[in-house]
Amino acid sequence: MTTDRNAASGTGWPFACEWAIDQVACPAFCCTRDGGVMHSNRSAQRLWGGRPHADDVGRWDGFAALYDAEGMPLPKSISPAARAVDTGRAQAPYECIAESGDGQRRRLVIHARPVAGIDGKVVGVFCSLTDISERHRLEGELDQAGANRNVFLRILAHELRNPLAPIMTVAQTMGRVASDPRIVRMAGIVERQARQLARFVTDLLDASRIERAGDIPVAMRAATVGEVVGLASDVAAVPIRARGQALCIDIDAGGEPVPLLCDPERLAQALGNALINASDYSDDGAPIILSARIDGALLEIGIQDRGIGAARHQLRDMFAPFRKFAHHPTRVPSGAGVGLAIAKSICDAHGGMVSAHSAGPGRGMRLKFVLPVVDVAASA
Repeated sequence: MTTDRNAASGTGWPFACEWAIDQVACPAFCCTRDGGVMHSNRSAQRLWGGRPHADDVGRWDGFAALYDAEGMPLPKSISPAARAVDTGRAQAPYECIAESGDGQRRRLVIHARPVAGIDGKVVGVFCSLTDISERHRLEGELDQAGANRNVFLRILAHELRNPLAPIMTVAQTMGRVASDPRIVRMAGIVERQARQLARFVTDLLDASRIERAGDIPVAMRAATVGEVVGLASDVAAVPIRARGQALCIDIDAGGEPVPLLCDPERLAQALGNALINASDYSDDGAPIILSARIDGALLEIGIQDRGIGAARHQLRDMFAPFRKFAHHPTRVPSGAGVGLAIAKSICDAHGGMVSAHSAGPGRGMRLKFVLPVVDVAASA
């Protein structure tokens, strides 16, 4: 029977394709080489709102109109189906907006592949459609929610930062001029807590930058390993000191100051975030090791703790913003879960990479930073 239809048509069209089209769940159809819709399944007909006639050549589908992903009109003569016939090659999945006969628009991905006849010549095209309208809508809502969150974070950080400067100034002044030791001690507490809050505000602002642009701006200048490590130690000094933890620093740089070309303040922020993370998840009095070594143009820094560790499946998401997997059993959870995300973004901005390693829960964590920031020319 199929052979008879082929012979009758004189086109060499492989009518076995019709059976395959009827079996697939997604909208699918086939056209002749002049753009007449020869066969379509029910899913396609529901999407179109009808069934085009095979003699209506040049249609290439059953839609009233096509538009590209930006909403510009797309002539049917250059649609993926028409290009597949013209070129004789399968087309890459093409995202577009399709308008049905009732005026309803959907966002689709069109897959078009040429069909060869018995003699090997292109006799038409097979097309399938993927409706991504709902996914596109959800992605738009997600983007809008992210934008709203970033606006909120920037406003919150701005409103929090305004009173912090005078609070710290007053606390410093009270600590210098007060004669009562109790007032001096309380002023010190206020200043330390205000500095921690200021750091949290900075993290909020940096987190919003990551969400908007994917990275954090850096200002490169000459620095040394000792300068970067010293600044990082200062960043994490308050929580490490408060918990009685020991920060052990091991710098293997051949005994000479090694010149770097980097943003030392930003690198110190990244390493400081990693040190604070190690402190948060380690017992009071536990050691934290910061090691640094030079390998050609690379600066390799490791931060090792003996804290709560992590399961292997958690490591790949360790640097995602606003993600927290666990907390130290004796402490109240704190922070927004952006410290390591900011550290990774700073590392990326320097052309480097950071990775997390743990032998499992309860067996500590090691963060490794590899940064191409050694100024080889200056050290030659």
